Amino acid sequence: MRLAHEAIRQRVDFVGAQRVLIAAAGTAGDTEVGAAALQELRRAQPNIPLAWTRNEMPIMQGGELEH
Repeated sequence: MRLAHEAIRQRVDFVGAQRVLIAAAGTAGDTEVGAAALQELRRAQPNIPLAWTRNEMPIMQGGELEH
C-alpha cells in the first residue's frame, strides 16, 4: 500500500495507483483505506465497474479475490 500511496501523492490523477490501493487495502482488510480509494477512483472514473478491478488486478489470487 505504501507504494500506491506514494504514487498518488506524486500524481493525484494516477487512477492505476488508486486501483492498486483498492486491491491492496482489500487484501490487507483495511476497509477504511479501500473505501476512500474507491471513492477517489469513482470520482476520477465514474463509469468504471467494480468488476474491472476483480478481473484486471493481477495481484488478486485465490482467497484474496474473495476477500
